[in-house]
Amino acid sequence: MNDLEERLRAALDARAGTYTAAPDAYPRVQARGRRVRRHRWIALVPVAAAATAIVLAVNLGGSGGDGVATGVVDGPRDIYEQVSVENPPVGEPVTIDDAPEERQTRVWFTEKTAADGSTFHAFCQVTQDLYGGGTGGCGQESVPRSSGAQAWYEGGTASNWPRPRIALSYGAARDGVAKVEAVTKDGARIPGTVHRPEGAPLAVWTVAFPSKAGVIRFEFSDVRGKVVQRVKPEVFPEDTHAAEPIGPGQDMPGGLTARLYAEPDRTVVWSHGDEEVGLNLLESRLLLTDVAGKKLPVELQIRHGFWFGISRPGTARVSVVFKDGTSTSADTVPDPWGGAAVLFSGTYPPSGASPGRPSGDPRAEGYQIVGYDAAGAETWREDRPGRQPAWQASPPGPSQPTPGQTR
Repeated sequence: MNDLEERLRAALDARAGTYTAAPDAYPRVQARGRRVRRHRWIALVPVAAAATAIVLAVNLGGSGGDGVATGVVDGPRDIYEQVSVENPPVGEPVTIDDAPEERQTRVWFTEKTAADGSTFHAFCQVTQDLYGGGTGGCGQESVPRSSGAQAWYEGGTASNWPRPRIALSYGAARDGVAKVEAVTKDGARIPGTVHRPEGAPLAVWTVAFPSKAGVIRFEFSDVRGKVVQRVKPEVFPEDTHAAEPIGPGQDMPGGLTARLYAEPDRTVVWSHGDEEVGLNLLESRLLLTDVAGKKLPVELQIRHGFWFGISRPGTARVSVVFKDGTSTSADTVPDPWGGAAVLFSGTYPPSGASPGRPSGDPRAEGYQIVGYDAAGAETWREDRPGRQPAWQASPPGPSQPTPGQTR
């Protein structure tokens, strides 16, 4: 367990009686935890859908440092309010729509004071999580702002695991930057967009590109077309493509395939064709365990048109009951790699659903998950409250529909 995970578990253990952590939060922290050290500042904590505590893990060290500070903040405020009240926006915030990953990120600039007494504008961001709450934080030092760079990387999804089909990268740029492009290893150029939020001291750039395009750098040009900055993308070599799966894959109803990889932590990767859509952990210490260490009967994900996950052995069928009382069910399949769990999957909206179902996003509305044994008796039931938004409304200012869609 790395430093982030140890600190996160300690913080949540102290609050375990106060709220229920998102059931699939720990696999997502585990999958992303290796990326935290790559960021100067990133805050990375999945928060329960109905959480009354907001947990922020913020890297307070210098560039490339591993220092992480955690804190638990009581109160009903959303994450954007919690971060922005201490880091007020200079200029208008920008909301970046990441449709392929079904999430949004709000970014803005705030003024901070460096150790030498000088001021600089830090980049802040809050990302809405699919299942409630989200992540947020701000930069803690002025590099590369003080290095004379014309543009720099601040965040994105290209290093996420599972790898998204369409990746998104974004960052900050100075006034001299008029154009941004992603350049692939075969020389293809993918245009991005430079956004200039009203009153902001810097521009925001976004580029959306296929994850498999082989992007090797981002190029930034001035109004005359002269390249004024080149930035290498974040590299994340540790993924499932670097190793062969253990044993055979398990084909599942709805068109998904589950494959087991030894590293990290005996990870089951769910894929549809060549697109990875989710993961679960089968390592015994992490199996069906939330961020507070509580054992769970089930882990469920609803995304990319599927619902899928794992449950404890003895569960023969899993049902999802929606807010309007309708439901969908799937029989389970024992995992073929040792029987540590059972697997299940289905399509969403459910096959044969009426035009009125679903009426919305069950992750926002809330739902129940019910497990049954082979005799049809209910053995467990889990409530999943509707997620709370990471912010209450879209930021003011004009809509900016772009390939890296923002508003």
